[in-house]
Amino acid sequence: MSTIIQSIKKIRKSKKISQTEMGKFLSISQGTYRDIESEKIRLSLDNYLLICQYLEIDPTDLLRNNNETTITLTKQQIILLKSICEKL
Repeated sequence: MSTIIQSIKKIRKSKKISQTEMGKFLSISQGTYRDIESEKIRLSLDNYLLICQYLEIDPTDLLRNNNETTITLTKQQIILLKSICEKL
């Protein structure tokens, strides 16, 4: 399991937030959210940023502490990530 997904799951559980609640916030089913956490479905940047917002964590913290391979972002995704980080 990826370090980012593990961190998200750990934080979600520590805040006693259910997969159902996360799914509702993301406008997806609990099953789809479960599939994200089990990495059957890839976590999109948009959902990553929304999850960070809901869990009240800085999205760059999880990336900074991640030893995974490099991620590739489009210019639009970088702009979106910066604007969300500035709001935190």
